[in-house]
Amino acid sequence: MLTTIEKVNIDPNLPLLICDADEVIFQFMESFEHYLTSNSLFFSYKSFKLNGNIINLKNNKPLESEIIPTLITDFFKKYTIKLKLIDNCKKNLKELNKFLNIIILTNMPQEYAHYRVESLRNHDMHYDVISNKGTKGEACLKLSKKTKKPVFFIDDSPNQILSVANRTKNIYKIHFLQHQKLRKILPKIKESDFNTNSWEKVKKKILKIICN
Repeated sequence: MLTTIEKVNIDPNLPLLICDADEVIFQFMESFEHYLTSNSLFFSYKSFKLNGNIINLKNNKPLESEIIPTLITDFFKKYTIKLKLIDNCKKNLKELNKFLNIIILTNMPQEYAHYRVESLRNHDMHYDVISNKGTKGEACLKLSKKTKKPVFFIDDSPNQILSVANRTKNIYKIHFLQHQKLRKILPKIKESDFNTNSWEKVKKKILKIICN
């Protein structure tokens, strides 16, 4: 269900996994590229950011930065419900959920966050979803105070890993990314505790920590 930090139901006697959605649970870029093509645009993969990488096919120039938020909002409106799952995320989250709380912390327009809940439900993934805006460090700090056990954070964005690292030293930070083109332009990540492109390795790492 769609909820808030204040209202989310977390068992304080269980560990907590705070999990990003796009490129961690859902294949964002594959559908985003299709969306861009349908709007006479393409993604250049020159750097790990949106600004400067969305190119107009008509003049081969980058899209103006002020237009991008509207573009992203329209994409989420039309595509959130259609996104495919990242390889092996469903079964490994299901296994992890036997041992810990799972919260989906996603950055997307609030008005379309219910589509994310619906999409998860369509895949038989019934986790609470919190819609976030901007960096996730403060939200993760607040969520971490709801349990007495270890807290894990997983995200594909180096900036979000840094944000969590800057707000608290008590959260175990996992950087996850499977998308091959994005991995090639990924900046060096110094603040993560574990880097991987495998959900099997995520599961093994978390279970090793909480079961010791």
